[in-house]
Amino acid sequence: MATTAHSAKAAADQATEFGYDAFKTTVDRSLAAFDGLAVNSKLNLEAIAESTSAAAEAAQSLGAQAAAYGKKAVEDHLATAKKLATAKSMQEAFDIQSGYAKYAMESYLAELGRWSDSFTSSMQRSMKPLNERVAAAAEQFATR
Repeated sequence: MATTAHSAKAAADQATEFGYDAFKTTVDRSLAAFDGLAVNSKLNLEAIAESTSAAAEAAQSLGAQAAAYGKKAVEDHLATAKKLATAKSMQEAFDIQSGYAKYAMESYLAELGRWSDSFTSSMQRSMKPLNERVAAAAEQFATR
């Protein structure tokens, strides 16, 4: 009877130890996963902040660029209006107006090209931190 009791106690101790080890392993893995989640969340928030900052700088830059173009366009329009006021003939007025129209359109298209380039580079700068986090997440999932 003593051997049976001793065997039962040994089996219970072994089962308890196995259960404890399994529980401890599971808890340790869960804590490690939560630590990784916290680190990734922090990095994601930093990427969002960096992206937002770059987007705000880009918006400010594009706004300044638009204001400068608007100011120059108004100045050019006023200068052309003064020239038109001093025109001595209809032909001279027509030539002044035609020249201004051509200049205004070329100037607008050139500015539109600069805005497009600025917007494209601004989007690339603001999306870079987010793209890096997506790539890092994809790499993490690929290694699991």
